[in-house]
Amino acid sequence: MTRLYINSLTFLILVTYFLLPGQVGAQDLGLIVCDGPNCTFGDLVKLAQNLINALIIISTFLATAAFAYAGSILLTSGGQESAKTKAKEIFRKVLIGYLWILGAWLLVYTITSVLLKPGYSLLGAP
Repeated sequence: MTRLYINSLTFLILVTYFLLPGQVGAQDLGLIVCDGPNCTFGDLVKLAQNLINALIIISTFLATAAFAYAGSILLTSGGQESAKTKAKEIFRKVLIGYLWILGAWLLVYTITSVLLKPGYSLLGAP
């Protein structure tokens, strides 16, 4: 029970540290893309692109933490087949989920790159 408490407390401290407003600001992530009321559609698309890039960074951190957790389960399994199976299942699920996230990012990045091309307009007129 003590080990679970220490692991939970460590996880809570790490998550709190990385999600504190002082650690990650909107300006650092590029979420402020225009000044005042003169924002354009390109600014909105750029904001969406920057937000998705920030979420990719966060998901990379979370995937790394999940891989480390699965690795610790695997290393401390002590020959128990159920623990090994659980760790391998975590590895597999995290890998598949992270590949889905990267695939979605690639699709959105490609689309937004086209929308941000100079001279592009949804109405067809430059």
